[in-house]
Amino acid sequence: MTVTKIPVLDLSKYNQENPNDENSKEFLRELFQAMTEIGFFYVKNHNVPIELQQRSFEVIKSFFKLPLEEKLEIELKNSPHFRGYSRLYAETTDYKQDNREQVDVAKEWPPQPIEGNPAYVQLRGPNQWPKQIPEFKQVITQLMDNMTRVGLKILKAMSQVLQIDQDKFMSLFGSEDTAGVRMKLLRYPALNNPVDRPLDHGLGVGPHKDAGFLALLLQDEVGGLQAQTQDGEWIDVDPIPNTFVVNIGEILERLTKKTFVATTHRVLNKESAVYIDRYSIPLFLAPALETKIPQIDIPVANKKVVYSDVKEEQLLQNEVYGLNELLSYIRSHKKAAERWYYLDETTNEWRRRVVPLPV
Repeated sequence: MTVTKIPVLDLSKYNQENPNDENSKEFLRELFQAMTEIGFFYVKNHNVPIELQQRSFEVIKSFFKLPLEEKLEIELKNSPHFRGYSRLYAETTDYKQDNREQVDVAKEWPPQPIEGNPAYVQLRGPNQWPKQIPEFKQVITQLMDNMTRVGLKILKAMSQVLQIDQDKFMSLFGSEDTAGVRMKLLRYPALNNPVDRPLDHGLGVGPHKDAGFLALLLQDEVGGLQAQTQDGEWIDVDPIPNTFVVNIGEILERLTKKTFVATTHRVLNKESAVYIDRYSIPLFLAPALETKIPQIDIPVANKKVVYSDVKEEQLLQNEVYGLNELLSYIRSHKKAAERWYYLDETTNEWRRRVVPLPV
């Protein structure tokens, strides 16, 4: 059956304390259907305050309105942890430059020792925060914490759908401190924006799959996100107020031996008579960097052959999650990667430079 509409799930139905009550069972049936048929769904009644959502959009819009030289004070290439600001066209997806500018943030960590650690451990570290907007850090951190709580609740429900012991499943994320949490703050210029004019391919971000377990997206009212059905059709993921869009990622695909397949998606820059830009805030939940991802047989569904427009090679060959994530950043942020990392030809392993290359 061809999917033509993204389902909306009511997260308030799922009771973590009593997952076998009738409302929880209904939610799990709907979740199983969404994971099986499209891998994309909305969640409503998630308990993240609407005021926090609105304030988050206000602070990121304030940042993106700053002069470019002020935004570049927290440029991503200054961070070996791949955190900070990326200007328009700076990131590459599916061999095309993205028509978007963004700020990457993640869970706060102190700098990690270089010697004696795999290079991927350097993905942990401090964020760069704009000094021009004093409330930026507090608001975005609060949103990140709230969205993480929602994501972890969904993951626990997914463990029941997968018929995996919940404690074993959640142990893939390590402790609360080591679970992989990253967030992007995004601005997509209107297709006919006369100042920040998108490249002719018209893709805010090209066809791709997310690398972690799942992603939650807070999007504004503009729209432009599309998901690809299993038979190759593109359908709109239109904004619905006070919901998050959720999609499963490639780690879940690897874990389940493609029983559940990460959904290919993209964002189109939309033309607007008054140059209305699109803003969105995705949060990505992933395992702890050190986690070795097992591959298990799932009794609840069959493997699928799913069409995807993704052209570039996906980097999930390694069982250690952190190496996959590092390779993904190296692929997407080539200039920052070259400044901070190098490939040791003797061992064929990536290493963190003790002294970064000059800008």
